[in-house]
Amino acid sequence: MQFSTILKSGAVALASSGFVASSANAQDIILAHVMDQEHMFHHVSEIFMERLDELSGGSMSVSYHPGGDLGDWTSIVEQVAQGAVQMTMSWNHSELDPRWDLAALSYLANDWETGLQVYGPGTPMIGIYNDIMNDLNMELLGVFPTDFWGYVVRKGVDTPVNFPEDGAGFKMRTPSMPMAIEHYKALGFSVVPMDFAEVHTALQTGAIDGRSASPPSEVLMFSDVVSAYVYTRENFEQNFWNVNKRWFDRLSDEQQGWIRAAADEAILWAWDNAEAESPKWFEQIEAAGIEVVELTPEQLEIYRDLVVSVEYPYMEKIVGPEIMATVKQAAGME
Repeated sequence: MQFSTILKSGAVALASSGFVASSANAQDIILAHVMDQEHMFHHVSEIFMERLDELSGGSMSVSYHPGGDLGDWTSIVEQVAQGAVQMTMSWNHSELDPRWDLAALSYLANDWETGLQVYGPGTPMIGIYNDIMNDLNMELLGVFPTDFWGYVVRKGVDTPVNFPEDGAGFKMRTPSMPMAIEHYKALGFSVVPMDFAEVHTALQTGAIDGRSASPPSEVLMFSDVVSAYVYTRENFEQNFWNVNKRWFDRLSDEQQGWIRAAADEAILWAWDNAEAESPKWFEQIEAAGIEVVELTPEQLEIYRDLVVSVEYPYMEKIVGPEIMATVKQAAGME
């Protein structure tokens, strides 16, 4: 689907729901995302809203919409690009631009320290990402982490750990990101692209056997239907905080400064605290009776080779060798 078509469909949906874009102005900012109050999105939002109120002397207010009450996360990103919503926190919506799948490249970061070196404030990746956002009529306020990815396995099915053989016949939900689909196909899975909102019911009914691209903080959302969490650390999940560029450019320099300063503080808080949160999630996962599985070094090497051999050539065709070289250099691969 073309970007213009997506935006038009988003505008129609907003109009039919009675949500009017003109209700927001420079002093009334709509911030929307799909996660609950336990998620990093909410904590970062709270810090931002409190600090923005202080910096602006109360002249800039935020209409806050967590929990997906303005739609699925992809829909909210489209609303921000179209200008109906001012800002959101999301993941890489590569259906709008396949270059955004750079965020899903596997094994660029091996631990929290290298994650900061590759994706942290002021890194080359931030500049690359902002160029992509600008082409989508968005401005990147920043990137902050959640954790590394793994995948959950529903009750009643065997946990796949040997690839590609264990992937055969296993129905793995993926986001509708082109590279995510290629990634899990390479591991032998039967790939089922699906909206996040549909995952719980699909696990309950057996329409899918697992959910990919899952950081530890999201495992407990499916605690009643999953038996295992395989922590592959295949991707260092980055959260994108975007604002509508046309709206942002119309703000005064002072207003832009308030927003950026408040966002910077919240983002730095996330980088300082996300790693400390990780062990707490694993304690809760195990307390809920969900087995945490880690691949052996031999299994992990095969897993890594399978996905990297597909992803890196795929992404280089999309972004070109120059950007891909910059990405690899940032990750210490060149």
